[in-house]
Amino acid sequence: MLLLPTSLWFVKMVVTEITIPRAYALVIVNVVLNWVVLMWQALQVGKARNKYGVKYPDLYHPKRSEEATKFNCVQRAHQNSLEWNPGFLAFLLIGGISCPYVAAASGLVYNAGRVAHAKKYYEGNAHGGLWGLYGIFVLMGCTGITAWRLAFQ
Repeated sequence: MLLLPTSLWFVKMVVTEITIPRAYALVIVNVVLNWVVLMWQALQVGKARNKYGVKYPDLYHPKRSEEATKFNCVQRAHQNSLEWNPGFLAFLLIGGISCPYVAAASGLVYNAGRVAHAKKYYEGNAHGGLWGLYGIFVLMGCTGITAWRLAFQ
């Protein structure tokens, strides 16, 4: 049981009790899975650096060529996942308090979508596999439910 102080500017400080459901473990599994996906993508970037001769600290291939585009697609797929990740984790962890099963399922969709997106991006299709982002929109709804319950129950 976790006690958190909450306040609105027009109300006195109150304490809200949050009970973390046992099913929240599935949410935590998604956090670990997300880390695995990001590390897999990072390894792909490392392999592409070696294959295409891109040295640190260059983030992208310094030249314009077909080889450069191939490397940049691998790098960009990983970068895109990193850009979406803070929001995903916030929505997953907060939304999972009220809707652990829905959040866990949405997290799986999101993580699988990140893998699919990366594989399509590696082929040059920057818009392939974006179906995984539907998971994040469901998580936004779960987060809204958690906020509602904290504020009004």
